[in-house]
Amino acid sequence: MKGGADATSRTVDERSLTGVIEVGAVWLTAPMATVILRPWAPEHLPLLLAADTADMTRFLGGSEGEDAVLRRHQNYLRSRDGGQEWMFAIEADGEGAGGIGFWTTEHDGEAAYEVGWNVLPAWQGRGIAREALSIVVDILRSDVPPLPRAYAYPSVDNAPSNALCRSAGFADHGERDFPFRGTVLRTRVWALELHPA
Repeated sequence: MKGGADATSRTVDERSLTGVIEVGAVWLTAPMATVILRPWAPEHLPLLLAADTADMTRFLGGSEGEDAVLRRHQNYLRSRDGGQEWMFAIEADGEGAGGIGFWTTEHDGEAAYEVGWNVLPAWQGRGIAREALSIVVDILRSDVPPLPRAYAYPSVDNAPSNALCRSAGFADHGERDFPFRGTVLRTRVWALELHPA
């Protein structure tokens, strides 16, 4: 990755934005947190454990269990050494808020990046995922080996993640069955052109 580990800690000018929250039919403005992505480190294990609840994994086939989470944490730590996977902890106003990452994959025979994320309940609805995804898209467009597209595969029932993909400029490519952690999820396929002509 160009610029080394520090390049992944950037915050895109540490944007602190104002978001809009819908409450019934009333729209309220609310301050958004300052979002920073940190390369995955040993101290980020509690974020993975906190994300392995029934509520947080309801669109992913359910909780993995502590042993599987510990193995995934070790995989994330190895991703810091470079290669085909990049994982980050999401910090919001200096606190752990979730995780986001991208990795190389193949989609219909073409090399591409896949993006995935989670935001813990206390931080949901505040634009944290959107800001984190914006930072990741900037990284994909400038700091890693170029590939034509990035994909995301949220469950068709995960309305917030599907709305996030749409608002981030990903194009809807329909539905697909997606093997994931020993099960098959019905997902919506979202694609983003990383280097449009």
